[in-house]
Amino acid sequence: MALKAFSDEWAQAYKDEINRSEAYKNAGKGWKWTVGLVVEAEPDKNFPEARGIFMDLFDGTARDIKVVSADEAKACNFAITASYSRWKEVATEKLDATRGMLQGKLKLKGDLPTIVRYTKAAQELTKATTRVPVEWPDEN
Repeated sequence: MALKAFSDEWAQAYKDEINRSEAYKNAGKGWKWTVGLVVEAEPDKNFPEARGIFMDLFDGTARDIKVVSADEAKACNFAITASYSRWKEVATEKLDATRGMLQGKLKLKGDLPTIVRYTKAAQELTKATTRVPVEWPDEN
């Protein structure tokens, strides 16, 4: 059953998928910062309000992933902001998240060299999203 994109149910399924990934366990070793994903509203895509995803990632595990306000997500150690459409491109592997940050397609608050050191972990996080069946609001 597909889960609504960026919903509480999706966040829980995403956390479980990350924690099943041996590749992420290895690639995320040493990571100890919170990450906030800010999904900007796109009313014309049936995504009317900005939403945040709080990710408590620590040493190769996802301790918590939950839906929060955009402001709460921006308060994390690292905050990555993009439009709903851009995040959909990342989640469907049409855009590599690290490349997107380097190209300015995703806005990063935090230390870019640290993010770049964990490119493999970021790629594994993206792969985990592709394993969660998603119902995209602009495809209804």
